Formats: sequence, structure tokens, C-alpha cells
Amino acid sequence: MRKLMIGALSLSAAVFLSYYCLPVHWILPAAAVCGMAGILCFLLQKKSRGMQRLFLCLLGAAVGFAVYAVHWDRTLRYAELWDETEQSMQVQVVETPVQLDYSTRLHVRRTEAPKLDLMLYDYREQTQDLMPGNVLTVNVKLRRADLRYGERNDNLVSKDIYLTGTLKEVAARHADRHGIRTMSALAAKRVSDFAAGFFSDDISVFMRALMLGDKTDFYKDTALYARMQGAGFMHIVAVSGMHIAFLVGMIQLLFGARPASSVTGILLVWFFVFMTGASPSAVRAGIMQTILLMAPIFRRENDGPTSLAAALALILLFNPFSCASISLQLSFSAMAGMVLLAEPMTETMMRACGAGEESFLRVPLSVIGASLAVLIMSAPFSVIHFGTLAIFSPLTNLLGLWAVSLCFCGGYLSCLAGVIFLPLGRLLAIPTELLARYLILLAGLICRIPHHLIPMFRTEMKAWLLLCYLLGFIAWRSKANSRFRLLMPAVLGVLTLIAALSLSARRYRSAEAVVAALDVGQGECVCVLSGDNTLMFDCGGLNTLENAGETAWAWLENAGRKDISALILSHLHEDHVNGVTMLLELMPIRTIILSPNADADEELLPEILEAANRHGTEIIELTENTDRTYGELRLQLIAPPDEGSENERCIISLVSVGEYDTIITGDSPQKAERRLLEELILPDAELLIVGHHGSRNASSPEFLSALRAEDAVISVGKNNSFGHPTREVLARLQSCGMAIYRTDMNGTVEVWVQAG
Repeated sequence: MRKLMIGALSLSAAVFLSYYCLPVHWILPAAAVCGMAGILCFLLQKKSRGMQRLFLCLLGAAVGFAVYAVHWDRTLRYAELWDETEQSMQVQVVETPVQLDYSTRLHVRRTEAPKLDLMLYDYREQTQDLMPGNVLTVNVKLRRADLRYGERNDNLVSKDIYLTGTLKEVAARHADRHGIRTMSALAAKRVSDFAAGFFSDDISVFMRALMLGDKTDFYKDTALYARMQGAGFMHIVAVSGMHIAFLVGMIQLLFGARPASSVTGILLVWFFVFMTGASPSAVRAGIMQTILLMAPIFRRENDGPTSLAAALALILLFNPFSCASISLQLSFSAMAGMVLLAEPMTETMMRACGAGEESFLRVPLSVIGASLAVLIMSAPFSVIHFGTLAIFSPLTNLLGLWAVSLCFCGGYLSCLAGVIFLPLGRLLAIPTELLARYLILLAGLICRIPHHLIPMFRTEMKAWLLLCYLLGFIAWRSKANSRFRLLMPAVLGVLTLIAALSLSARRYRSAEAVVAALDVGQGECVCVLSGDNTLMFDCGGLNTLENAGETAWAWLENAGRKDISALILSHLHEDHVNGVTMLLELMPIRTIILSPNADADEELLPEILEAANRHGTEIIELTENTDRTYGELRLQLIAPPDEGSENERCIISLVSVGEYDTIITGDSPQKAERRLLEELILPDAELLIVGHHGSRNASSPEFLSALRAEDAVISVGKNNSFGHPTREVLARLQSCGMAIYRTDMNGTVEVWVQAG
């Protein structure tokens, strides 16, 4: 078994190296070199155990490099050839179409060689009635899926999807074809329909995510998503080994732990894996659970590390690009923690508590030990991919995992009962809904704990995490008693965390004020800090995978801020406000100031008002020019006119501290700038947040000359389709002697204002 583990790990390492480190043209030569070196080791091994292991390593690496090269040639090579072209092709629908805000998302697979998966977007409402198994001839405009917003993106290729496209026309329909993918997709739709019918609207969103991993509506429910993310509960809505274990436990409870039930369990496990979309984490869990169920049949003992390594190698053999999947990396790191660390940590805690084998403490300590083991192994990947760390996840698991198992099983039993007798399914759904409400309530309570979710993008926070690992290693190698080995890293970890958070907060309070234009992509979010007061101007962004509200929360949390004194929304275009609802869930906002004549059909306004009302945020409509004071901050707000375009009706803000003046115009065009010059005498501003992201329609020469600002910051996204900032505006700014900073080039731009 250990030989299998060596070969599997070598294969996996070669795939990871190929994806993250090596140029494509180096990969086949690397396979050849490893293959020849492996043959040489085989000829020279002479029963040497070391040479045998080296042979297995080289053989596994050769296979890994070769598999990656072949897979690239069969997939991404075609994606590069077809990028930005129009094609006519025959495809099969493999998943139920998903209705988005402005389009229908369609996951299809080519029926002709090369049989690639594609993600198509229908903006013409041609495909709303389609179902898995439908076969179509379509005309599409294609784009490669490994690039998004001009940068490398792993999300789709890690799911075996290599092209995205805009659906131009459905040219023909053909006879349906069905296989395991389409049948399982139809079953998933049936379960989803039952969940929607059995549970309340808010709970059905949670149940569909829990039972099927369907997070389409889950992400739209900002409050629910923020609670689950903050409490470290996102793993329960990402189908993984936990869900597979619940399913197998339910099967064995119903049919008994017999060989026949093991076979039934394997079949149902794989149907469930395909029904939930066959994510890498679900496939990993399916492989490991299959090995576990087959072990007693073949009278072999299951070896956890070998099973884990074999599962990883199998997944990478079928799709080497899945090595970039966040789901795979988190799933395997979490499972490695379970296999390698969970039992030792539990036993150490048992000894530290002086508990015997039959002690009632074993169950809760086992949950805590497993949670800590998962946190230790998966924390680096959480920090890399999400930039945050949910430090109370062990507490969340202790209080909630029992309910998760009952909720998951109750959901499926309700659906099964509903197939037989509909009222019985609805009856069983009642206690299941109560459990779901308990889990959501628990997540909300955890989120009220200070620093329940820690942003980790600052150097001091990364240093703290490394220190925690160092302390843990020292404790593990120590020969001290169990109680000291537990308390030493825990106490020092907490103390150094407090010190790191305090250090960051103190640094921002050392200045008279800090003005920051956050990097939110193609949008705008400006923060001004002084003393205990925090002002924010707009909170939205496009052309980015991150929500502007989460970006703003992370920056403010790192700066030691616990609330926002006032949020001024210049206007309600998406790129200025689409992060507001998320920000309301993450951080208290005392006041929101907005225009009284915002377009009534703005889709985001009702969401903002509803979230503000739920959190007790005051809403002020700016009907006249207003001066407000927040400690040392002086805020002058210029009310918009009653007529004109949405951009013309922007709120213009002038915020000052001491002699330092910053002007923020939102998307105000030159017409609004001229009105401002006619009505007011503007001060010589030190900082200008350039209007409309550097559009030629803003920042007129007259306006820039009147301001005489020293610095100009342009909040703009990389490779945006608007051509912002324009050459004309850059030339105007330079001719006025302004130093120019851009969020697409400089990231978040911070201006520190020192007293005096």
C-alpha cells in the first residue's frame, strides 16, 4: 500500500509542478527525463529499498508530466485556437440551465471530437425550457475559459470546462441522449424542486446548498452567505467527505452494515457524486468512501494516507487542471488533517483533561480535535484563496455538526417520503427546517464574536500565522506534559494575535487621517479615517472576482475599525454600490447618505434599503448642500440637481482634515463640474479622486485647473472594456502637475495625512 502512496504522490507532485511552475514546452521533456531515469533505477535497484522508492517516484512523476501534456493538447490547445471565434457545433446539455440576472447559464458538452465541456450564456431567452439530455446545434461566440478579465483564472478549467461563450442562435434541436451525467442532473433538479416545495423560501436556499452543493441562490442571499462565511461554516454547503459520510451512515442505518449494503452504498455514493456536480472534493470523498466500503469485502485493512494519495492521483489522471481547484485543495488538506492529526490531537486533549477512554468528554473532544486538525492543514489554502481565517470554526463545528448531519439526512428522507406520499414528506420537513434555522442562528451568533473572521492580507497577520505553526511544532516536539503542550501554543497564539491586531490598528491611528482608494476592480470605494471616525464614499466594483463589500470590510477590519460613521453613495450604478449589502452584513454602518432622486428602477436600491432597515442604519436623502462634522473630519456634500442623467445627479463630496482637502465626484460629467465651479468657490485640494474612473467625459481642464490638486487617484479595473483611464484625461492630469496613482497598477492606494 505504501508503494502505491509513493507513486501517487509523485504523480500528483508532477501535475502541480506542470500547472504552477513549468512552461508547457518543458513538460514532455520532463516526462522523458523522469522516465529514462526511472528505467535506469529499475535496472540498478538490485533489491535496494531506496532504489525501489526512487524508481516509483520517477515513474509516478513521468506519468504525471505525460498526462498533463496530453491533456493540455486535447483541451487548452483547442481553447486557444477557438478563442474569440464564432463556431457552429452540436452540443448536449449536461446540467439544468441556471437563470442569472441578465442571462441563462448553460453547461453543455460537444458531441463531436474534441468532446470539450463549455459554459454558454444565453442573453436572448432561447434556452429557458431546456433540460439535461437535450441535444442542440448552436452558433456561439467562444472565449477561452482559463482567462478572465485579462488574467489567468482557474475556476472553470479546474472543473473540466475549457471554453465559455455567448449563445447567438439555437439552429436545431435533435433527439435527446441520456447517460449518468444527465440522469443524475435530472435527479438533482427533482430534489431541488422538492426542497423548494417543502421548505420556506429562505430555508430552501440553505437546504439546496447543503443537500446538492447548489449555491446559485445561496450566494445571492447576502445575509446567509456572510453568516456562513464568518462562522467558518462554508464547508457544510460544499459537498465533501462529510456529506458522503452522512449518506453512507444513513444507508447503513436503513439497510444494516452488510456486504450487500456496502455495494448499495457504493452505487448510491457515486450517483450522489454525479448528482451534486462531481466537484473534486466530492469525487475525492467518493473514491475514499468506496475504498473504505470495499476493504471489508476483500478483507483488506483501509490505509488512510494511501487512500488519500490514490484519490488525488486518480482525480488528476482524469483532469490534471483540477489541481488548481479551490475545492480540491481545501478538501485534500482538510482530509490530510483528519488522517494525520485528528487522533493525536484528540488523545493529547484527553490526557490533558485527565479523561479515560470511556469518558463523556471523548465525543466533544473528538469534534474539537478533528476541527483543529482540519484548521491547521487547510488554513494556508484559506488564506491564499480567500484572504481570511475563521478562527472559531472548531466552536462552530462543536455546536453545529450534530445538527448538520440530522439536517442533511432529514432533507433527503423528506424528499424520499415525498415521492411515496407528498404530505408525509412535508411533515418530515418540519423538524428538518427547525434544525436548519438553528444552524443559521448559530452562525449568526458566532459572527457577533469580535474578530470571528480575520483578514490575513497584511504582513503582520501572515507573520502571526507562521508563528502559530512554529509554536505548534515546538509544542509537538516538546517532551513536556500534555497540558503544557496544548496551553503553550494556544496562549501564545492568542497573545500574539492581539498584539498583531493592535499593531495594525495603532499604525492607522498614528496619522491625522488616512485616505484610501480601495482596489475594487472597475468601480469605486474610498475610505477616510481620522480618530474614531470612518467615512466611506461608494462601495462597488465590476470586472473582479471579489465583492467590494468584502474588500472594504477586510481593509477596515485590518485598520482596527468596528463601524462606519457614514457611507455616502454618489449614485446607484452597480459599479459604485454593488458591495453595500454585503458590507452591511459584515460591519455596522451608522448612516447612509444618498440622492433623493435616484432612478426608481435601480435594482440594487431595494436591497440596500432592506438591509439597512434590518441592521438599524439611518437613511438620509440629500436634498440640499450640507456640511457635517465627524471629529476632526469636515464633510461638505453638494446635493445633486433634480434633472439630468444618473451621472449628472451624482453627490459630490469634499472631505477635509486640517488643511488637507480631498474631493470625490463619483461619475459626475463635465456638465456637473461646470455647475460646481459656478456655484461654489472650491479650495485648493490636495487630493482628487478622478471622476468617472478616468473617462474623457469628466475631469475637464477648467475643473482641474481650479482645484490645483497635488495628487490624483484613479479607481479603475484592469483590462476594462471602457478604455479607462483615457489618454486625454491622463494628459490633462499631467499638464496640471498632478502625481497620478491607479488602483489597476498600484492596487489599493493609501494617502497618509500627518498632523501639522
